[in-house]
Amino acid sequence: MTELPRRATRPEWISGKKARMEAENTWIVVWITLHVAALAVAYGTRVAAGSRLEILSQFVFFAAMLMVAFAIWACQQVHAGAWGLSSVTLIAMVLTAVVDFRKFGEHRSVGQMY
Repeated sequence: MTELPRRATRPEWISGKKARMEAENTWIVVWITLHVAALAVAYGTRVAAGSRLEILSQFVFFAAMLMVAFAIWACQQVHAGAWGLSSVTLIAMVLTAVVDFRKFGEHRSVGQMY
């Protein structure tokens, strides 16, 4: 069996160019921070319901939704596989802002629900 030269066993040198990552670490950190902050804003929208901050939190929520939607679009344009995770974040944002989780703990009969 012929042994390949050491140079051929290292993938970064097969093409003659050094390998590089698709995204810089800073962009990955920004992407994760954007999604965590968007989920926090969605929760803040639910917490601020009925208060003086409700309208402000809704505007911030819609801005966060636009940023996550832009992240989905950008990931699809550069063929990054992270657009699915951004879509899940967008769905989780909508569910967090819309669903009233406080009512899950209450026990009511069927007649009281309507």
